[in-house]
Formats: sequence, C-alpha cells, structure tokens
Amino acid sequence: MSALQKYREISIDGCPEIGRGAHGIVYQTAPDMLVKVYNENTPMSSIQREKKLARWAFVKGIPTAIPFDIVRVGDRYGIVFEHLVAKSSADYIRESPEHFERFLKQSVVLMKQIHAIVAEPGELPDMKQQTLSWLPKVQPFVPENLFAKLSAFVNGIPDRNTIIHADFHMNNILICGGELMLIDMDTLSTGDPIFELATVFVSYRQFPSIEPKAAYMLGIDVETAAKICDRIFELYLDEANEEMLCNTKIKAQLLGCVRIIDFMDRHPELPDRKKCIDRCVQDITTLLQINM
Repeated sequence: MSALQKYREISIDGCPEIGRGAHGIVYQTAPDMLVKVYNENTPMSSIQREKKLARWAFVKGIPTAIPFDIVRVGDRYGIVFEHLVAKSSADYIRESPEHFERFLKQSVVLMKQIHAIVAEPGELPDMKQQTLSWLPKVQPFVPENLFAKLSAFVNGIPDRNTIIHADFHMNNILICGGELMLIDMDTLSTGDPIFELATVFVSYRQFPSIEPKAAYMLGIDVETAAKICDRIFELYLDEANEEMLCNTKIKAQLLGCVRIIDFMDRHPELPDRKKCIDRCVQDITTLLQINM
C-alpha cells in the first residue's frame, strides 16, 4: 500500500484560503474545520514534526490550533484542525480602520506572550547557532573587514532559551473569535527576541522592498506592509526613543538579510534568487559600513 493510500482523502475545491506559510496553505474546509495543505514533495517526517510541535506549543501556552488527522489532498498531504472557526488577518484588517490598530497591538501582545515562555536547553533549534551556520554563505559577497564585523555582531547576541516563532507575519496569524491564533509551528526556535523582530522586518520591509508581490502575498500593499513593520517595532519596544528604534531595526535587517541569503542559496530554482541576494548583500554592506 502506498503512502498516499494510508490516509483518508478530502477535497479543498471551492474552499477559501485563510492563511499561507512557507510550507503550505490553510483552507477553511467546513464551518468548524481547517486544513493546512503542504507543498508538493514535503516529506511526511516534516508534516509529522509540525503536528508534534503544534501540540507541544499548545501545551506550552502558545495560542495555536490543535492538530488532529493527517489527510490526503490530491497528491499532497494536509493536517486537519477541527473545532476552529477563523478568518485571515488580511480580511480582518480590511474590515475597518479600528481592526488595523487592534490587530497590531494584539500581534505584539501575542509575540511577547511567546517570548515569556522558556524552553529547556536543546528542546528546540537555537536560532543564534543557525544564524552562525548561515554566515559562511555571506562571506564570499562582502569584504573581509565587514564580514568580521558581521560575525562579531551575531556572536555578541545574548544566548537565550526564549521561545520564538521565527516566522511571525500575518499569513501565519488567524483571527478566531476576535483573538489571534498562530500557525506554522515548524519554525519554532529559541533565541533572543531580536531574531523574531528580524522575521518581522523581512516579511514587511525587506522582501516587499525587493519584490512588491511579497506584500501582495500577505494580502496587503507595500505601503501597508511598511506601516505594519514600523508600528510593530514601536509597540514591541514600547517607550524606546528614536535612536533605539533605529538601532533595533538595523540589527533586525542585518539578521534578516543573512537569513534570506541562506534561503535563496538553498533554493536555486526561485526566479528572484539573484535579485534578492544582490539586494541583501548591498544592504548588509551599507549597514555595516555606516553603523557598525
């Protein structure tokens, strides 16, 4: 019996999309049921790992959907989340101006709620160590003295067992009864919150500035994406002055650019690969020359 025959089959024909992550799309398949459908060729081990991490995250106190069955969706796989009525973040913030600010404030509350949870050493991947492992991919593109600055910066980030989602953007946030719920648990890591803010900068500023379709994939335009980024930094840092805000964004952008270069290096098939790498190298060089 093949792997596809081991799981019950469902259809997503006509089902609305309410969330999208790097590895799949979430559909509302019934009034109280969601299905995350994974990209083609996603290994079953990765799907089972996310199912396990989602349950682990729920137990830890992270507002997330509880997974039930693994199902077959055509030639792909999915995970069913039952007893859950949700809408996309993009739909929610389009409903009214009040929802826009409320969503941003709730997002920061959710982020800080996650960052208040501590994992046991070794329970999750360490984002600082992952970032250090990506640095050699940056080295060929920048002068030696600037690479030394970049390495010193990453090495100097405090070691922490703080839980971070590590892919915190609106396509991974659903609205359930007016409250926020986080999905895509496969990126869960530990590390200093600056690594979380780096993913915010990448999602709302870096990628959209390189290719506007990155904002459209979130269900918003480039201008709105930039506003979301700036407001999240303001709310997260609370009463920080302009200098602290600026310095934090610089750190987040540096870390985000390193992450993008690693991602693009692993995906040579992506059409925007060279454009993304070139822009990130340019930004890393400028930031290190001026600020570090």
